[in-house]
Amino acid sequence: MNRAIAIIFFVAWSSTALAQPAGAQAEVLFRQGRDLLAAGKVAEACSAFEESQRLDAAMTTLLNLAGCREKLGQLATAWGLFLDAARQSRSSTDAASRQLHAVAETRAKKLEPRVSRLTINVPQQSQIDGLAITRGTDRISAVMWNRALPVDGGTYTVTAHAPGSSSWSTQITVAVESDTKTIEIPDLRNLPRDLTKSAGRSDHSPAPSRTSGKVVSLVVGAGALALLGTGLGFELWAESRYDAAKSELTSQARRDSLYNAANTRRYVAEALAVGGLAAGGAAVWLYLRDGKRERRTPTDVGVHVVPTVTGLALWGRF
Repeated sequence: MNRAIAIIFFVAWSSTALAQPAGAQAEVLFRQGRDLLAAGKVAEACSAFEESQRLDAAMTTLLNLAGCREKLGQLATAWGLFLDAARQSRSSTDAASRQLHAVAETRAKKLEPRVSRLTINVPQQSQIDGLAITRGTDRISAVMWNRALPVDGGTYTVTAHAPGSSSWSTQITVAVESDTKTIEIPDLRNLPRDLTKSAGRSDHSPAPSRTSGKVVSLVVGAGALALLGTGLGFELWAESRYDAAKSELTSQARRDSLYNAANTRRYVAEALAVGGLAAGGAAVWLYLRDGKRERRTPTDVGVHVVPTVTGLALWGRF
């Protein structure tokens, strides 16, 4: 029996011991927040006040957090915190709490005209079944549509999607202070699906431009010159073998070998010449074609100059 009482007492004491440090930690963080704010480290001060309020909520901490957010330029957040402080202290009767309530109301009233607002307008024809709208990571419920909602300054991505319809998204930048912006959600049923897919694709590969097409034609032209130059080299080599064969008068076997070597090099030269002319024609065709076309997918044109045992070869799609 005594052991059971001891266990119950230990558990109760442990719970009290674990609960006590939260208030102490909150006080330390509150003091650090004030010191950081005095040192001009506003973002760090806001984090300290926020954690202090989470550990042990207090009206003074809430007001300091609101003022910190205002200094940081997060006016909508600061306004909401001042309003929370005013609501929480509205029914207070002691003098200190009534004074904090007056401070919260005054600060909220003074800050309200400076708060920026963003309206997400959803016309009646765009209000289809299952329509879901998000602003950044925040879900915008139907009751919030078509209303000028307070937001902190910054750039927001607004996305709309519905079952069986195309998705749609856009970005909008709202100024820090006294800005008013509106976004209108289109009827997702009337959006082209391919347009939606291209807007949401993950590979951000740019479409080929006219400049890149001209570069391709220049590369092919350079390959053509390389083929013709190599073919000329083989032709000169073949001519030297022919001359050597004609000069060989002592050995018929060596004379035949020189003739065979000369013929082989001439065949290679002819093949390279044909390839060079084809590549040159392709280069001219690509250059002229690029001036007429608007844009195509990256797989429309692909040209590669590939080395082979006999020189260079041209491979690609046109």
